[in-house]
Amino acid sequence: MKITAIISEYNPFHNGHKYLIDKARENGTTHCIAVMGGNFLQRGDCSIIDKYSRAEMALCGGIDLVIELPQIYAAASAERFAFGAVDTIIKCGCVDELAFGSECGDTELLTKAAEILDNHSEIQTLYKNFLKMGYSHPRAMQSAIEETVKNHDNISELLSKPNNILAIEYIKALRKSESKIDLFSVKRAGVFHNELETCGKLASASAIREMVINKNNSYYKYIPDKSYEILQNAIKDGRCPAESKNNERGILSVLRSMSADDFLQIPDVTEGLENRLIKAIKQNNSVPDIIMYVKSKRYTYARISRIITCAYLGINKEIAALSPQYIRVLALNGKGAEILKVMKKTAELPLVMSPAKDIKKLDEKGKAIFETDIRAADLHGLFTPQVQPCSLDFYSGVKFVGNIL
Repeated sequence: MKITAIISEYNPFHNGHKYLIDKARENGTTHCIAVMGGNFLQRGDCSIIDKYSRAEMALCGGIDLVIELPQIYAAASAERFAFGAVDTIIKCGCVDELAFGSECGDTELLTKAAEILDNHSEIQTLYKNFLKMGYSHPRAMQSAIEETVKNHDNISELLSKPNNILAIEYIKALRKSESKIDLFSVKRAGVFHNELETCGKLASASAIREMVINKNNSYYKYIPDKSYEILQNAIKDGRCPAESKNNERGILSVLRSMSADDFLQIPDVTEGLENRLIKAIKQNNSVPDIIMYVKSKRYTYARISRIITCAYLGINKEIAALSPQYIRVLALNGKGAEILKVMKKTAELPLVMSPAKDIKKLDEKGKAIFETDIRAADLHGLFTPQVQPCSLDFYSGVKFVGNIL
């Protein structure tokens, strides 16, 4: 048995995601775990379709077991996103390999970059200073490297691409924990992250979401048949596409009720930014306009979006700083059941299979994180074309796809 983990969003699951899974299988993987973000994701927006539907897509596309990445990491910066996902994988206690896509596809080069970033204490000091100044994560790291490392062009180039950045953060998190998990990188094929152009049967998740939202049915070319079927059923049921504009007044009501001190408690809000946010909220009547008002060279669109999402979901710096406290299984197939059998012996954290029952296993920190996940699921139901029922996530057990051995 060779168990490979993939950190994912699958928003939605497309041919590029299947390509990575297929490459991992060719590399000897027998069992695949996906650690997948829930209902609000790293770009600071709601997922286009609920997490259970995306988990089902993943299983139909080659994943065997889907674990939820807690919301406090799913809508966080690259560093915290990577930490939460990697720590969850490590705490499973049975993962042999981490597979990921990157723009360069060169594991050795990415590892070298991670080592340089880890071994230069001056880089870390400058990086933290730039973050305090309000720089985005990528710009802060690039600026720190440019001031400290000779012949830094290769590293700076690596850090200009989003998947490379995440890959390096995965490697840094593994190194910090002294994990022996192997690395397997696949060069991103066809199109880049967030690119709206298509290439053959490949398109980015951003491009596919645009097609779904604009009712351009040609997105069927770029996703597996089962993903298409799941999306179509969700569209008919009014569960897709979920969009921020569907609940904009709900978001604005939260933002307008917050003070500058309230914003200072939100992750990624550095001193001074809280006042800029308050001014933007007072002078603008839409969430996109608020984001554009605050956005600058220091504050990226994605960062402001994540801040607003965290404010809406009630995620503060205290809870965001916690380490993973449980492993929540969303879905599995027959091979996933085999993984789970092993994991019940090796996992270093409580397994959450039946939320209403298993929440009793958690301590106060675990319950706080879990309640954030439940709240995020409830609020996601306000972003869909038809409002969805509340509390379903709390009582939902594991979704089984195919035959369970």
